Amino acid sequence: MKSSLQICLLALLMMGCSSNSDGHKYYKFSDQAQSVEKQIGAPETPIYLDQVAILGVSNQQAFVQFTQPNTVNIASFHFWAEHPENMLTQLTLSYLNKRGLTIIPRTLAGDLNTTRYSLKLVVDEYAGHYEKGAILSGNWYFYKLQAGNTQLIQTKRFSFENQLQDDGFDALVAAHKSNWLLLLNDVEQILTAQLKQSSK
Repeated sequence: MKSSLQICLLALLMMGCSSNSDGHKYYKFSDQAQSVEKQIGAPETPIYLDQVAILGVSNQQAFVQFTQPNTVNIASFHFWAEHPENMLTQLTLSYLNKRGLTIIPRTLAGDLNTTRYSLKLVVDEYAGHYEKGAILSGNWYFYKLQAGNTQLIQTKRFSFENQLQDDGFDALVAAHKSNWLLLLNDVEQILTAQLKQSSK
């Protein structure tokens, strides 16, 4: 009798553990940006990339959704596979390098004696929205570093909304990634133009 009770309790415990692990899902952006040939005369000036900063409630691994005006839902079973600041930083680094810029993580920056630049992306909204789909907004900052001085030479506000193509978290992830790639395309074009102008 006692052993059959122990077996039943063990079976219930195992079922509970397996249902909890099956209920949790983890998501990550795939890096599918294509490399392009470096253009003749394209600047090779290094740009230091600071870690992407996410402000407020979205600065966590759980998915965040704005379900109604002034109401936020934090997902219990749907998470980014790593902290979104790390994921977005890695995607930014990979994308911009593949597009021909020379991007170096700020944490790996050496003491270069040449003129160099720094890029910082600050996100203030990164969430799903009950009407707008995936939303992304914030500012990015481009600095020139020379002779121990830091000079802000370009800043821009960004804001993207992307309706989901389907229901569910997979569609939300796809919409978030699309927003981030739109931002990176904009950043790449402006930085390339700025570096070409500075090299004249």
